Amino acid sequence: MRDSSKICNGVKAIRLENLGKRFDLTYQKNRVTKGILSALSRQKITAEFWALRDINMEVERGKVVGIIGRNGAGKSTLLNILAGIYTPTVGKVEIIGRVSSLLTLGAGFQDELTGKENIFLNSSILGMSRDEINKKYRDIVEFSELDGFLDSPLQTYSQGMRLRLGFSIAIQMDFDILLIDEILSVGDVSFQKKCFDKIEEFKKQKKTLVIVSQSLDIIERLCQEAFLLESGEIVQKSHPQKVVGHYLELLNEKRLPETFRRRYGKLRWWADKRFWEKKEGSKEARIVEVKTYNSNRKQTRRFKLGEKVTVRAGFVVDKEIEKPHFGIAIFREDGVYCYGPNTSFDGHSIDKLNKGEGFFTLEFKSLLLRPGKYRFSVAIWDKDELWAYDYHVGFYKFEIIGENKDAQLLNLRYVWEQEGWWQKFKITQSEEPDALFNLIHQSEDKISSSDVELSSFELLDLSGNPKSAFHAGGDFKIKSKFKFLKEPQDYYLWLGLFRCDDVYCHGVLKKLNAETATLIYPDIPLLTGDYYLSIAVWGKNQKALLLYKNKASVFKMTFLGEDHGTVYLEHSWKWRLL
Repeated sequence: MRDSSKICNGVKAIRLENLGKRFDLTYQKNRVTKGILSALSRQKITAEFWALRDINMEVERGKVVGIIGRNGAGKSTLLNILAGIYTPTVGKVEIIGRVSSLLTLGAGFQDELTGKENIFLNSSILGMSRDEINKKYRDIVEFSELDGFLDSPLQTYSQGMRLRLGFSIAIQMDFDILLIDEILSVGDVSFQKKCFDKIEEFKKQKKTLVIVSQSLDIIERLCQEAFLLESGEIVQKSHPQKVVGHYLELLNEKRLPETFRRRYGKLRWWADKRFWEKKEGSKEARIVEVKTYNSNRKQTRRFKLGEKVTVRAGFVVDKEIEKPHFGIAIFREDGVYCYGPNTSFDGHSIDKLNKGEGFFTLEFKSLLLRPGKYRFSVAIWDKDELWAYDYHVGFYKFEIIGENKDAQLLNLRYVWEQEGWWQKFKITQSEEPDALFNLIHQSEDKISSSDVELSSFELLDLSGNPKSAFHAGGDFKIKSKFKFLKEPQDYYLWLGLFRCDDVYCHGVLKKLNAETATLIYPDIPLLTGDYYLSIAVWGKNQKALLLYKNKASVFKMTFLGEDHGTVYLEHSWKWRLL
């Protein structure tokens, strides 16, 4: 049902119920017939392909929603059904309001006609009356920036010019719901920025927008809600950051062993590695060099564990820009998002950048990251981080030297209560951890034995009160109580801290020589998200774990800022025009 009548507040603009779309595919197959005279014949085969199955979706009036998924997931088929181009095989479609689509820009264009004639032709195809076209003609021309070409035949236009003309016509439609497919493909970089500004204008007008894009940054920045399609089905609906995180989990191939794999909606915790080592942006300002320095101010891309790191980016401004901000993000080589600060998140206001040369630096007091290979992304953004003037995605590699066999992410401070001294995570008995972690990776979620029992496992604040939520920068205790059923002999206790998507953040190992063990993390720097702790007890000469409990305790972290990633890293910014 499609109703173009006036929409009331609170009404659903789009409602899909148990929707499915089937395509009947026909192809030829060679067949050899046997007999006295063998021959080769062609057999016609018909097969069913379900592009969409069991789609249930509701979109409120005035909301901006995104649809993401791999190629072939069904995104374009879904948009075509919403646009009325395809009819669903099963299910119900309810659209309340007038629909305009940016799916097939320039549909109906005639090459032998001029640009002006095609404006009138295409506008009428889209449903505009002659009077409407005359009223909006000048707006179409000004937006397209093709005033000097309108008397030329369309066949003389480049593909980019045709797309610009088609987009400029389509956005002049009087619509309640706008369907957009890959808006980044329209025209050159400067024209794309105009398109984004127009989308922002539609948002302010409370238009309902449905956006399909492979650019996950666009989905996060433009949309209020997102749907993830996988093999023709909606597998997740949530806040865009969580849906994007889940999608990146599907795309990233290198993970922990299969026994640690779980499916969770995540915050901004993974990079889209498909775009690494690409440079994007409109180039009013250009990043021309990026250098990294160690604690001794020596330029290098190899750093010691825990040392100070400075990133310096030189840039050139070709055209004055207002209210920009600078951003630098750190990713582990497998795509794990470590930390992503920017000057806007940190409360710095930059009124404008004038034409000329300049630089900005970000100094990390200590990276708090374990040995391994990492990457920096470096960017100059507009004020809303919707548009990049220059964005070098995962472009700059660096390494923290040392061994990290168990693939921990973070180098956190901790102390065992009653020992009274701070220490950094360091295991000297190299054979024990290797054997222990191999056993953990191969184990079920829960193991008990006749040697030792876990009596209790609690998360506490420093006053001893049980808690399940903590603030970044605060302290918390992990208190474990055991019951020894046999005299303990070379027992070791392991505590592992994980993100909810099973990334191993930090682990601690100590000899277990008492029935109570209390670990304290001071000033815990974890960013907003869900985390969990696992616990194991292991005998040095044992070939199996004595005790293991995966997700012994689940807890939440909150961070007052907006920073993306896993861990807050103390830092400071500097910038200057030369």
